[in-house]
Amino acid sequence: MSITTAIITTDCIAMIDQPVDCLLDAMIEAQNRVGQITWNDITGERADGTYRGPANTETPISVVDTSATTDLLTAVRTWLQQAR
Repeated sequence: MSITTAIITTDCIAMIDQPVDCLLDAMIEAQNRVGQITWNDITGERADGTYRGPANTETPISVVDTSATTDLLTAVRTWLQQAR
């Protein structure tokens, strides 16, 4: 079984273009894109953490299973609030 996932930061929402086997694979892909991530909260459908972003500041990041509607909507709402 595979899942489709999105990586959400304060700057963008990026869909991973290939299905992955599990959320852990998407978390590894997120680290490949932004560098070391400190994961603060991990569930079966979502992982939230922080990484060193622009100007060396703590920047939030979420990796979400896009088929898990509730977690995806929560992550998008959080992203919209931070982008304001």
